[in-house]
This record gives sequence, C-alpha cells and structure tokens, in this order.
Amino acid sequence: MEKQINFHRLKTAWIMALGAGALTFVGAAWHWGQIAKPELVPLVIIFASASLVFSAVFFLACRIIAPGLGALIREDETRVEGATVKMVTHIEETGDAPLDQWVKRYVFARNMFGLAIVPLIVLAGLFLFA
Repeated sequence: MEKQINFHRLKTAWIMALGAGALTFVGAAWHWGQIAKPELVPLVIIFASASLVFSAVFFLACRIIAPGLGALIREDETRVEGATVKMVTHIEETGDAPLDQWVKRYVFARNMFGLAIVPLIVLAGLFLFA
C-alpha cells in the first residue's frame, strides 16, 4: 500500500490547501473591508469559509492522488456525552509513522469538510439577518 502513496505529492497538496485557505481568508477580509476595521461576525464567517476551502481542497486532492488513505479508515462513530456530541474516527495503524500521520491529516480534513458547511450557513444567516 505505501508504495502507491506518494508522500511528496501529499505534502504539495497540503501546502496548496493551506495556501488556498490563506488566500481565501485574506481575499475575503479585504473584500469585506475587515483589514482596516475588523468586526467579529464577518471575521468568524471569513475564517469558517477559509477553513472550508482548505479542507475541501486537501480532502479532494487526497481522493485523487492517494485514494488508499480512505481505505485505512475502519469506522466513524458518533458519541453523545450529555450535551456534547463527539465524532470519533477509528483508523488502521500501519506501523509506518509517516503514513499514519498522513491518514490522520486526511481524516482531519475530511471531518472538517463535512462539519464546516452547517456552521458556515448558520453564521451567514446571522450576518445577513441579525
């Protein structure tokens, strides 16, 4: 499996995703006039948008350049502990530290991509209607 995964391409995808998120943040902050006179709600929306762009770019790049990372995920579990809901992802430990690290990054981006859309919609609604 590890011969199929190109770590250099994964690192390039990670850097490109971080860059896309940073460009989204800076561009949106400039466009909304948050550089000179920052406000909390627009900055939170901008940060959520930048996070969504980062996670979408990295997750989709991984699906293209390293589809084997998804095969190392055993299961997703949702735990309800009182008022807290936790999403737990169980992964296969391969014993290869770099591969395990990239699987954890992939899971992080995948979960953030899946969970970032709803708060972004809520924050946009607050911004537009509050």
